[in-house]
Amino acid sequence: MRLPAFVRRFHKPERDAQRAQQIWRTFDEQRHYDAYLARCRAACRRVPKPEGAPELGQRGFHYLRALTPEAARARIEALQSGHQLQLLKKDSRHLEGFRVDDREWLTGFLDQVLRDPVDSAIAGFFGSEYLVHWVAFSLTRAAPEQESVSFRWHCDKGPSAHLKLIVYLNPTTGHGGNTEFMDLDDTLTVAQRGYLFGRSKARTADTRHLAELAGRPLSTELRDRQAGEAVLFQPARVLHRGISPSRGPRLTATLCLLPSPVNWRRALEAGALADLAVDDKWHDDALDFLAGLERRLKGAAQDV
Repeated sequence: MRLPAFVRRFHKPERDAQRAQQIWRTFDEQRHYDAYLARCRAACRRVPKPEGAPELGQRGFHYLRALTPEAARARIEALQSGHQLQLLKKDSRHLEGFRVDDREWLTGFLDQVLRDPVDSAIAGFFGSEYLVHWVAFSLTRAAPEQESVSFRWHCDKGPSAHLKLIVYLNPTTGHGGNTEFMDLDDTLTVAQRGYLFGRSKARTADTRHLAELAGRPLSTELRDRQAGEAVLFQPARVLHRGISPSRGPRLTATLCLLPSPVNWRRALEAGALADLAVDDKWHDDALDFLAGLERRLKGAAQDV
């Protein structure tokens, strides 16, 4: 029986088979992220166009190296010596790490990471240039269980065409923490059973529970990462969960990536980088964001 409209405003059922599609349509169509992607692709001038990473499109995640072990260790030393631990995200008591205000240092870090093979994998997936929407240098302390619901199976709300890159600054074998993934096909099966985007408290870390819900076995992927190794994935479309570190702190750099009409450096210089501590996570209208970015780019060009 369908609940009356005034009741549905306050009641979120534990499972809703239509909910995932509705969330994806909200971002892609109503907030115009699909149209934004099309505009970015039309503006792309890369020759030849990057081929990307087939695994990223076929399975939804792709493992690769982003930094040398030495560079990863150097970044840890700089973060720990130059910054105090603090909360990184507004309205959250769980994301702790290092907030970097030094734009030169941050640009240097991004320049180390956003090179081939990382650069070609990102640009190939979008079919366009890309920008860094936000970056978080986080520290997760060892614990038998984490309070954050990010350590239970979930997809992130957001546009279909966005990516996250998690760079492991210290090796997973040292601290025991990690990130586990379920591929696109298995995630879609679970989504069709109404699990995605429900109440946070209804999330589960039990893969067997999701398999029972799906009515078939589900496969997951969990790979140890050495210092500087990374995983690139589609967070809105693949189920994933954090694995709590058990032997020491886990240090990661997470980049949230969006298509862009210009390369990431120009977008960064034009003020495209959001701050999770003060900004909303997503734009109300992606085309409004694009128009503002284009105005700033034009203004910067006139100032030269």
